[in-house]
Amino acid sequence: MWRCFVLAWQFFTILPAPVVDGPTDNELRKSAYYLPVIGLGLGAIFGLCRWGLGLVMPLPAATFVALTVYTLTTGALHVDGLMDTADAIGSRKPREEALAIMKDSRVGAMGAIAAVLLLGGKWLAVSELPESSVGIIVLTSVLSRLAMLFAMYLAPAARPGGLGAIFAKRVHLLPVVLWSAVVVLCSAIFLPIVQVVAMTVACGLVTMVATRAFSRRFGGMTGDTYGALAELTEWVLYFVALAVIR
Repeated sequence: MWRCFVLAWQFFTILPAPVVDGPTDNELRKSAYYLPVIGLGLGAIFGLCRWGLGLVMPLPAATFVALTVYTLTTGALHVDGLMDTADAIGSRKPREEALAIMKDSRVGAMGAIAAVLLLGGKWLAVSELPESSVGIIVLTSVLSRLAMLFAMYLAPAARPGGLGAIFAKRVHLLPVVLWSAVVVLCSAIFLPIVQVVAMTVACGLVTMVATRAFSRRFGGMTGDTYGALAELTEWVLYFVALAVIR
């Protein structure tokens, strides 16, 4: 259990962690179950950093710095996945060629545009949230990782041997359901139930629609599309939270 958690921490963040030698595919697969915990930690960093900086600088500036820190703590892993996915979709090439474009380390126009819209949208939405919205930020981070976990249950891998093949269709439904229940119940303690329900429903809808769209386009999910899903989910959830608050 500990090895799986550390593997998840090592893979999905750049923060220091003990070294795990010789991880097996099964341990890597099980590490996915700790994604919501990773989201909790990273969301807390984002929310508390924004709150603390908001005490000494304007909230938009505090949000920008905190968002930068949050993005860098993941090594921009999910943002990179979004850019690669956007380039592949924007190419309008057949499936195999699109998958090859997704693996290309170069960033195209569609990828750059997607990153600007994503990060700009996040900054705009979070800047408009009240200074005390740490709970919303944490919940968004957790739900975006839960979306990835749900997608791993829903869809097959787009190609054998890729990162997606380790997780795709190898995650069981029960842990996903249990995590969802825990997240909703714990969030309802700290946030208004209307916010929690709206954000949870939005997360589920984005996950199902995006996973279906990616699967139809690429024949399944890849590591990049999991990252794209996480970023898209966060983007939507921040605007949903903003709409509910207003």
